Amino acid sequence: MRKIWEFFKGTLVLVAKGSKAYYSWLLFLLALMTIGAFAYAYQLKAGLIATAMRDQCSWGFYISNFTFLVGVAAAAVLLVIPAYVYNWKPIKEIAILGEMLAVSAMVMCLLFVTVDIGRPDRFWHLIPKIGILNFPQSLLAWDVVVLNTYLFLNLMIAVYVLYQMYHRREPNKAVFNPLILFSIPAAVSIHTVTAFLYNGLAARPFWNASILAPGSWRRPSVPALRS
Repeated sequence: MRKIWEFFKGTLVLVAKGSKAYYSWLLFLLALMTIGAFAYAYQLKAGLIATAMRDQCSWGFYISNFTFLVGVAAAAVLLVIPAYVYNWKPIKEIAILGEMLAVSAMVMCLLFVTVDIGRPDRFWHLIPKIGILNFPQSLLAWDVVVLNTYLFLNLMIAVYVLYQMYHRREPNKAVFNPLILFSIPAAVSIHTVTAFLYNGLAARPFWNASILAPGSWRRPSVPALRS
């Protein structure tokens, strides 16, 4: 336990160190987070109607960011597999950055799901034994399960590799490789979430296919009314 505490303490010290530009960037991001928190507080008060997601452009803004973040998170597998499974040393230095980026992207994906729920205070209905998860019949339940599974896997991989690097040791393949191999189908499963969204709302203009977003679309012509 003492080594684990030293590891977390050491990482916090490293994160806290930086130049004036680094601290300015953190303050800028904190300001954006504050604005987003106030906007979300207004949405909780007024309801989802405040998002204007009935309009295909506003809905597309939400779902396109969610889709982008899912793709960013899944791309971490492309870095970790050649680095640690095939032991390609030149890419090992950036593979852990990909894992940490995947963790942050998955956190953002789950935040998008929380925003789309509309009533996050009722999330306990999805907790097994307390509520009814309704898995796998419910697409929301499938979304929550696969996103949290992939987040847990990437978080375990990132923490384990950083812990070993902090103590100047090579990761144990007997522990590491099963996590990597399991993350491959997990990465595919998070893409099924976006496919379900697009195919389930096939009539939504601009978003008519799971592989083409936005699709080609024209506003239907309206015949002129005769007086």
